[in-house]
Amino acid sequence: MSHAGLSLPAAAGAVSEETVAFAAELVDRSGKAPVIEAALASPTGRRRPLPVRAVLAALVCLAIDARPLFLTEATRLLFQQASGASRRLLGVTGTATTERAFLAAYRRVRYCFHAILSVMDPSGLPKNRRLTPGQLAARTRKMTPAQAAAARQRLEAFINSLLEASISVLDQEEQAAFDGSAGLDATAVPLFSRGPSKRSGLCASDPDGGWYVREGDHRDAEDHKGRKRTKIAWALEATIATTARPPGAEPACPNLAIGLALTRPGADPGGTGARVLASAAARGHKASWLGFDRAYTAALPRKFHLPARALGYQPVMDYRADQLGIQASTAGAILVEGSWYCPAMPEPLITATAGLRDHATGQAAYDAQIAARGPYQLKRKDGPDADGYQRLSCPAAGDHPRLICPLRETSLSPRDGRPKIFQPPDDPPKVCRQAAITIAPDTGARYRQDLPYATPAWHARYATLRNTIEGLNGYVKDPAHEALAQPARRRVRGIAAQSLFTALLLIAANIRKIRAWRAQTAQDKTSIARRARRRRTSLADYLPDG
Repeated sequence: MSHAGLSLPAAAGAVSEETVAFAAELVDRSGKAPVIEAALASPTGRRRPLPVRAVLAALVCLAIDARPLFLTEATRLLFQQASGASRRLLGVTGTATTERAFLAAYRRVRYCFHAILSVMDPSGLPKNRRLTPGQLAARTRKMTPAQAAAARQRLEAFINSLLEASISVLDQEEQAAFDGSAGLDATAVPLFSRGPSKRSGLCASDPDGGWYVREGDHRDAEDHKGRKRTKIAWALEATIATTARPPGAEPACPNLAIGLALTRPGADPGGTGARVLASAAARGHKASWLGFDRAYTAALPRKFHLPARALGYQPVMDYRADQLGIQASTAGAILVEGSWYCPAMPEPLITATAGLRDHATGQAAYDAQIAARGPYQLKRKDGPDADGYQRLSCPAAGDHPRLICPLRETSLSPRDGRPKIFQPPDDPPKVCRQAAITIAPDTGARYRQDLPYATPAWHARYATLRNTIEGLNGYVKDPAHEALAQPARRRVRGIAAQSLFTALLLIAANIRKIRAWRAQTAQDKTSIARRARRRRTSLADYLPDG
């Protein structure tokens, strides 16, 4: 969707007409309020007295003002704090000047809120009761897998449309500064619920959640040795994509959240990440470098790596200890930590990272080994084409060979300082005999990346992308602002409600970033790119005259 930039309301204070109008404009830009109204329309019965647009706008106001996302607070805003002009803008009739009137207004808000969720709730589990397994099964609303998938699709389309509306606040110049680089990560969204109890046998009051641990795939309560993991919380897992700038580049726009999906902890992280990236691409965001942690490296290629590449992303990833060294092979070429190499590459170069992790190699020696891999890397000849196939050639072939190899006569002279292959394969494979080999997109897809692993270029790109997404996770969990890690500030249970609340908090984080960005650039554009000089003296001050 395309929108012109939008002016921001005042940062804090009482709910002003400007803030309400801004929130209503964001809801309108998402385009989802009329869709939900149409889904809830009924030819019979009384007309619902409160519009969907009004409830969503009230929740946006609460989020950007760093207030708890309580339905009572939304009621107070709509029926007590908003001006007459703001109520007319939102289609809200009446006020609540007495306790009885307030409770009646609260019922209207609560009914409308849950009606919104009913259109897109992918879970049939009962909420707000700690039940036995039998009671839980009896009260669960029956849904087929196709119905649950369709509801999940509607939910994710809804929350990402809201998120896109916050990005549309940027003007055309600010949006054009994004180069398509992105960071992807999953973070815990703790729930206002205790987990299931082994002692009593009762389920959680929010059974949509699961146990979240920081290690492993975020769902195993024990490690591979049977030891209990620490830092466990009953939570959902939010998969978030954020924009990022190239390493070392001067800031030209704020880094914002552009995609979101919530699942149980550890439930198909690769598939969820691919859906988040696909949503961003469908909304017109460019695709370039993509940084992610080892949880996504371990995902099934058909669920994550191949879809990400099909969308145009270039993965930048790290590896677990059991994923180092040779990861795949084709036509004699070997895939070592993401890049294709000559099959005669020396063993110490293949096992260099494993040696560093085992403390058998120092950092200086490791850096030298990584640099020494360069001449053995296969040369790009063509592609990847539209289908993802790529043509690579032997590093000793061509007019500018990187290696001296007896299997390639043109590489034998001059005898300069190039590395020499002393023991070529006895039965030369295709990569040693042909001008080039063709590598299919699914060969070694889980581990392939375009930047050679652990090189300075890889370190700079990976650090920038990972720091950007980790920084956003910490930013939106700041207790003084969005407080995503504080479940008591969003108490409605269920994955649909928590998805909407998380989207609202990311909207607030995006708005806060844009506001800070514009304030800083307006004050001094050069202060963003260069640190203030702290040195009080210089040798240049002591240059002799003449």
